[in-house]
Amino acid sequence: MICLRANLIAGDAHDRFAAGTSIAALLFVRADSLEAAEDLATQELSGRGWSKMETERSKEVTDYSQFEHKGDVVGQAFQDAKESGFGVVIYPEPGT
Repeated sequence: MICLRANLIAGDAHDRFAAGTSIAALLFVRADSLEAAEDLATQELSGRGWSKMETERSKEVTDYSQFEHKGDVVGQAFQDAKESGFGVVIYPEPGT
């Protein structure tokens, strides 16, 4: 599992943010490499109205227990990634 801290840029088709808006996000991607994680994340995000993703940091998650029992949005995103291969947390306000 790869964890990415990224900035997402909303596209014209985004239903919540105006095109060009930059939003911070935390992504979990079930992948074997950073390149594979970025490819999968970009594909998933484009289907959700995001036009671009800029990775700030990445880390391989080897200790799943730190996320598995969290009852918050981060824990849910991790669980989503375990089940479907992708999970995302969008920070609530642009620029945070």
